[in-house]
Amino acid sequence: MAWCLTRWAGGGLWGCAARATRSISLGVPEAAPVRTTLPPLKVVDRWNEKRSMFGVYDNIGILGNFERHPKDLIVGPKWLRGWKGNELQRCIRKKKMVGDRMFLQDLHNLNKRIRYLYKQFNRKGKHR
Repeated sequence: MAWCLTRWAGGGLWGCAARATRSISLGVPEAAPVRTTLPPLKVVDRWNEKRSMFGVYDNIGILGNFERHPKDLIVGPKWLRGWKGNELQRCIRKKKMVGDRMFLQDLHNLNKRIRYLYKQFNRKGKHR
């Protein structure tokens, strides 16, 4: 490389006069290389969980005379069925619904978590 020789020979502060100058661009980009082959096709799993469960509750309204809602069929803890909220709201709801029937250590850990989340919410919540 020519610039290495000038650099070692005392090419100045920038190393080489050729590197210090810039070419003037007219704003026309160079032609992009043309791809001659097509990329390989993507392998798509047509029976993944999301696609296989699509429309799974549609027949409830048709066959059940629209008496049942799909949220009634959700299986899970009682304090979470058909409900939406953040972790603090979820812990408070759990304490209200099953707190009197919890083991002491579990209730203690839940109270600690509620205290921690309450402090975090007051310090860094969206309402600030």
